[in-house]
Amino acid sequence: MSLQNFRNQPRPATRGGQVFYCFSPPVMVATLIIEVTLAGFVFLRHHTTQFGRTAGAVLLLLSTFQLAEYRICTGPDDGVLAWARIGFVAITLLPISGLYLVSLISRKPHFLKLGYATACGFVLYFLFVPKAITKAVCAGNYVLFNTTTDLYVLYGIYYLGFLLLGSWEGIEQISNYQRRVPSKQALQWLIVGYLSFMAPMAVLYITIPITRNATASIMCGFAVILAFILALKVVPLYDRVRAAK
Repeated sequence: MSLQNFRNQPRPATRGGQVFYCFSPPVMVATLIIEVTLAGFVFLRHHTTQFGRTAGAVLLLLSTFQLAEYRICTGPDDGVLAWARIGFVAITLLPISGLYLVSLISRKPHFLKLGYATACGFVLYFLFVPKAITKAVCAGNYVLFNTTTDLYVLYGIYYLGFLLLGSWEGIEQISNYQRRVPSKQALQWLIVGYLSFMAPMAVLYITIPITRNATASIMCGFAVILAFILALKVVPLYDRVRAAK
C-alpha cells in the first residue's frame, strides 16, 4: 500500500474549497482542546479523590495521543517517529487505567498487578526498541502506524484483553446490585463509555480492512465520547458513592 503524508495529498474539490476529514489535524486539535478542558475540569473539581485524579489522568493520556497525531501530521519529518512513540506510550496505559477505575468502584482489584507489569513492559518496548514503530503516516483522515510484528499479536491481546476485562468486570459488578445506587450507575456509564469507542472501531475493523493500520487513531478519535462520559457522568457519580459511605 502506498501511503502519503497529509500535507502532500491532493484535496478533493468541494463547495467553498473546504474539505472535512473525520480525524484530520483540525479535528485532532479540537479533540485535544476538549480533552484537556475536561481534564482541567475534573482535576479542579475532583482532585481530592483517587478516582478523580485517575480519571483526569486518563483524559490527559487521550489528549497526549491527539497531540502526537497532530505533530505527526504537521511537524517536521524527523520528529514523526518520536511522536509516534509518545502516542503509543499514552494509549498503552489506557486499558489498565480503565480497569483501575472499575476496581475503585467495585473494590475488587482483579488482574491489576498483571496489567501494570504488562503495560510497563510495552511502554519500555515502545520507548527504547528501535523497530517497535517503523513508520507513521498522516493519511488525511487518520494516522496510519506501521509496527514491527515481533510483539504485535501480544500487544493486541493485551490491549483488547484488558479493555474487555474492564467491561466484563463492570458488567459483573452491575449484576450484583439490586437497586439503582450510585455505584451501579457509575459502572453502567463507564460501560457505555467503553462501548462508545470499541463498538464503532469493531465495525470499521471488520467492514473496512484498510482502517486496520489506523486502529489506534480511529479508536482514540471516538474516545472523545468516553471523555465526556467520564468527566460529566462517571466522576460525579463516584462522588455520590463516597458520600453515601
